Amino acid sequence: MTAPEFRNKKQRKQNVKLRTPGKAIAKYVRISPRKVRLVVDVIRGKSVRDAEDLLRFIPRAASEPVAKVLNSAKHNALHNDEMLEDRLVITAAYVDAGPTLKRLIPRARGSANIIKKRTSHITIIVGEKGNK
Repeated sequence: MTAPEFRNKKQRKQNVKLRTPGKAIAKYVRISPRKVRLVVDVIRGKSVRDAEDLLRFIPRAASEPVAKVLNSAKHNALHNDEMLEDRLVITAAYVDAGPTLKRLIPRARGSANIIKKRTSHITIIVGEKGNK
């Protein structure tokens, strides 16, 4: 059995599914990754409906951007991949560190300290309950 013949690279890419289904990423979120991971750890592995309910009542600032990413991943799965809303589960959720903004604050005797304003990249992947 031979591999299928493609005339060009574009045709091959159209035929082969290259992207992850139900995936959403928020980059450069101005909250420390350590704080965002506390929220993401709570919803990892849960159904999308349960995760949305949890995020609505978690009293942390990071719950709002995580809820936005989850909503985007859910709608990507429903619209692009035609998955069923009742069977959606969070298959992967992780937070990576983005670039750190460095700011100077003046101190005594002409010196300065650096304040590190950290950013996060939030990734959530949603799939159906049966297949992971």
